[in-house]
Amino acid sequence: MQKILNEENYASEMAWTVLPYLKERMKKGYMERIPGQSLYYEHYLADQPRGSIVLLHGFSEGIGKFYETVYYFLQEGFHVWMLQQREHGLSYRSTEDPYLIHIEKYEDLILDLRAFVSGIVKADSETEGYPLYLFGHSLGGGVCACYIERYPDDFSRVILNAPMLEMDSGNTPLWLAKAYTKARLAGKQDQKYMPGSHIFSGEDDFNNSCTDCRERYLYWLQEQRADIRLQMCVPSVRSAYEFLKLTKEAVSPENCAKIKARVLLFQAGRENMVKPHGQETFIRQLGDKGSLILMKESKHEIYACRTRELQEYWEKILDFLS
Repeated sequence: MQKILNEENYASEMAWTVLPYLKERMKKGYMERIPGQSLYYEHYLADQPRGSIVLLHGFSEGIGKFYETVYYFLQEGFHVWMLQQREHGLSYRSTEDPYLIHIEKYEDLILDLRAFVSGIVKADSETEGYPLYLFGHSLGGGVCACYIERYPDDFSRVILNAPMLEMDSGNTPLWLAKAYTKARLAGKQDQKYMPGSHIFSGEDDFNNSCTDCRERYLYWLQEQRADIRLQMCVPSVRSAYEFLKLTKEAVSPENCAKIKARVLLFQAGRENMVKPHGQETFIRQLGDKGSLILMKESKHEIYACRTRELQEYWEKILDFLS
């Protein structure tokens, strides 16, 4: 495994090593599954390829948040394909509110990924002859779980990083959160902010962040401050309702039984965004096809944790893909 970036000079290593390396190997484009709704993607070519990875980010994340992850995959010989999910970043947005993420139907996220994999990734000559793997974080992990249930032959190995397989409604019981969203939807308030949500302020709030690495946190915060397109962060009432439906589909025993791929699920020991029970239920239903690794010291964004934990994290990923 190559050297993990050190926290002490993280920003300079990203600026002078990682980003130039990625720029030399990047291709980018747009695709449309639904006319008029363009979805942005990026493709990175490894120098000595041995496989391809499709990477799907989480809720309120931009593609650039995974550039360090992409760098490691490339260094290890994997082409990388990243799709910017709808209502995020440079992809289609249904609202002019820069902070709001409004997912009308959760099925759109799964169908977008299907169109990307079948129409863009598999159609590219660079992927021909190489094994194809899938990596999904948080909301992206929930989407990936549903994907491999619906389309079990597309990927042989799948990595789920702190996947959203059961939502955390905080101090509000889940049944009450469901009732609340249904009531607001009945009142035609589907694009209202979910209670407790806050717009992007640009302030340093590391203690309440999803990572335990301050340097990585500050690096992405600077990127967000500089680009309003990266400041989407508030779920609409409709989004919350659709995410509840997505998690229900993902952990259904009937659906889990359809999975053919081997699945490696990373669980955060200091999780602060999703509930672990759904992850454990999902993996248990996969039998010998699924493995769960608990990263005891990590918060939700395991891929952006401290260097010491990242080293262990990547050793396990590469062992799984070997």
